[in-house]
Amino acid sequence: MSFTPFTGVDNLKRSVTFCGALVAHEDADSFKWVFTRFLPAMGGKEPKYIITDQDAGILKAVPLVFKTARHRYCMWHIMNKVPSKFGMTRDDYSDFLKKLNAIIWDEDIEAAEFDAKWEEIGREHNVNNIDWFQEMYAKRNQWVMAHCRDLDMGGVMRTTQRSESENSFFKRFETIEVHGAQVYNHKVFEEFQEEAKCSIGTCKSRGFTECDSLEVTTVRDANRDRNYEVTYCPDTLKATCSCRMLERKGILCRHVIWIYSSNGVKIIPEQYVVQRWCKDARLSKMFDCNGEATEDVDIIDGKQIAMSVMWLEIHQTVGMLMGKMKNDVDNFSSLIRQFKEKLSPLGSPLNKQQQLEKILGWNKIAMASYHT
Repeated sequence: MSFTPFTGVDNLKRSVTFCGALVAHEDADSFKWVFTRFLPAMGGKEPKYIITDQDAGILKAVPLVFKTARHRYCMWHIMNKVPSKFGMTRDDYSDFLKKLNAIIWDEDIEAAEFDAKWEEIGREHNVNNIDWFQEMYAKRNQWVMAHCRDLDMGGVMRTTQRSESENSFFKRFETIEVHGAQVYNHKVFEEFQEEAKCSIGTCKSRGFTECDSLEVTTVRDANRDRNYEVTYCPDTLKATCSCRMLERKGILCRHVIWIYSSNGVKIIPEQYVVQRWCKDARLSKMFDCNGEATEDVDIIDGKQIAMSVMWLEIHQTVGMLMGKMKNDVDNFSSLIRQFKEKLSPLGSPLNKQQQLEKILGWNKIAMASYHT
């Protein structure tokens, strides 16, 4: 599923994530649901403006949910399309792009002045007849700085660059977490995921030194208000941390995960995947007290699964017989008895006397074992 963070700016002009959502489909209905859930998370208060790319689903969903927020387009996404729309092979491409950037990104130019210069540049470079440029000019009040001067704090954010940076930040930790989900059983993965989550928001570097092929980083853990020393070897991916969580619990700590993510390591190194915590741990050989290998667990598990499925089918069939004729019930009972005869050690069903003697025999054995 796609991760969709809502990114803004705090009072120190730093990027801040207000909330995030996971969507299975990037269509209008999904975005409408996301925006609808975003409002209660923000106390019901709409943002003054929203900056997105020109995704068709978003364009349709925004006016359905937000009534006062002004929807703006990312200037970077639009300007990134200019080369393909104008033609990079044209002789006047560089001159055109220079003039266009001069009026697009100018925060001091007035709206009327912008319109006049756009017309002049378009006429000089023969783009006024290109549909895409006509469309962008018609929507200039949604992305051009000169036409957003009236918007309170509109100059603080002009592109989705902060959001793109946030996505890049989260992706640093995504792949190693995906690998953890693939190899660990559910319970252990929950613990590993908690460490991965804490590595994002609580760990920062407080010092770095190099010694031969080793890198030693002082990692500050804000949650614990302590510093930890992490030694890392880029060649072998070997890493140790002074918190010694790996040695104590067999799971990588948040400090090592932070180091791995910072160095672009996308999977958990094989030497740090403890087999007993893995999903396939039960598939390995099992031994009795004499050291003899027992039956393969995967065969036992396969048989247990087949037995469970069989019982399910039997119960479903019996339930279906509730509304049927007695002949159907008798036929099903007959089929069961026939298969039971095949499974009988003597090749035939036991009569009542034999069944009674066998039960009494079992009871005698059980009583003897009990008294012994």
